Amino acid sequence: MSKQFRVPKNPKEVMEWINSIPMYKEDQPLDLSFKSKVEIRVAQDANLIKQMERLEKFSPYYREKFKEWGLDPKSIKTIDDLEKIPVTTKEDYMKDRGESFKLDMDFNNIMEYILYEITYTTGTTSGMPTRFYNTTYDMFMQSWMFRMGCKIGYLEPTDVVMNLFPFHFIPHIGYYKTMHFAAATGMTICFGFTGAQLPGFPYNIHRPMQQAIEDIEKKNVNVFSGIGSYIRRLIMVAEEQGRDFSRVNKVQALGEAVPKGMRDDMRKRLQKMGAKEVFITNAFGFTESQTAFQECQELGGAHQGVPQMYYFEVVDEKGKRKPDGEPGLLCITHLDRRGTCLLRYLVGDIVAITDQQCPHCGRNDQRIVTTVGSTYGTRTKELLKVKGTLINPEIMRDAVANTAGVIEYQFIITKEKLDDPYSTDVIKLLVGADKGADQNKLEGELRDKVRRAVEITPKVEFVQLSEIFNPGDTLKATRIIDQRPQG
Repeated sequence: MSKQFRVPKNPKEVMEWINSIPMYKEDQPLDLSFKSKVEIRVAQDANLIKQMERLEKFSPYYREKFKEWGLDPKSIKTIDDLEKIPVTTKEDYMKDRGESFKLDMDFNNIMEYILYEITYTTGTTSGMPTRFYNTTYDMFMQSWMFRMGCKIGYLEPTDVVMNLFPFHFIPHIGYYKTMHFAAATGMTICFGFTGAQLPGFPYNIHRPMQQAIEDIEKKNVNVFSGIGSYIRRLIMVAEEQGRDFSRVNKVQALGEAVPKGMRDDMRKRLQKMGAKEVFITNAFGFTESQTAFQECQELGGAHQGVPQMYYFEVVDEKGKRKPDGEPGLLCITHLDRRGTCLLRYLVGDIVAITDQQCPHCGRNDQRIVTTVGSTYGTRTKELLKVKGTLINPEIMRDAVANTAGVIEYQFIITKEKLDDPYSTDVIKLLVGADKGADQNKLEGELRDKVRRAVEITPKVEFVQLSEIFNPGDTLKATRIIDQRPQG
């Protein structure tokens, strides 16, 4: 049995933890996130100049755009110069499924022309996945990036990780990057290999959740990595079975917002199965970053980790930067990439970013910080107009997810009369409740919380958990469905 894990509480304890692990201690001189703001900016500016040269020479998309914009790429010499450049939208990127954003092959450098991996965006508005290319150089850089991310999230070479991401027909970063971050630090990895059977494929190759539960116990797993709602459901089933999960001390609950109440519920259930202190992180990731940005403390902010590889901006609709800590559109620039390369790319999330030094660990990299309740971002496409008012659904989600007794939930936006598109909008809240919950009391609490959050009172209905989320059928729980007539 390894020593009990304790989450470091301040920069001094973080550094003591880093120095206790030889790999991380040896890496420390090269970890840019701990350098001064000036040193970080010098490195970013230097990489940006080289990246602009690459885009001018090798990027089919940006070569044409520089001409269209009348912009000399050589005039972009600092991070502050980025504001001269128009933003790139998801629609721009998806237009040819990402092909024009892949750099032409540079046959003078083997690490830059060998295509090593392709992953895909999922959940796009068109329904068509968009390719994201990594060259050998990108994969080697990602190994460093994952090592720095593991260090931020207190993952250790002696950890045993269970990859609970589904093996899906679309290669997505969750499943494959869990393998890479484990490899980058030498962790042992096990696979749940869950997922829904592919229609038309004659064999069912996936394993059930029950097998993953048994393997967690049998193989002494102490780290979970997977989609938040799936991990929570697995923990609930394991608790009902009285499993021994006493070794579990870290949970990478990814792929969707995991509010404080959801984390607390998972931790409480794990501790009933023998766990001690459990660090549950909701790292913020997306395909175009090829990683998930880690927390050094729960809700303490999602660290950039490798500031030489990315620059974050929060901008308005016109691409103008917003002040530190103010919510806006997340905009990412790749500073050191060779495959798919993006410049001032609008990710599609509303977030806030701070450049202030992290009080928890002492790092000086950028952090995405909470803006609504206890989650990091809201998808712009999820903003809803209900009863004539534009509302942020993350406020509703946060209010419900942090309510004791709620296990699963789903908002349905509909009409009072489905056959009358001009009738009043209605918010229906489906709830899968804890077995011991007082439903009358819970209904009143939920109605009040949602009303205070968005000034609309929902109709609450209690249903079976599987009516909201069946882990065998879908990647993650769908929290909001708009059933109103379109057009």
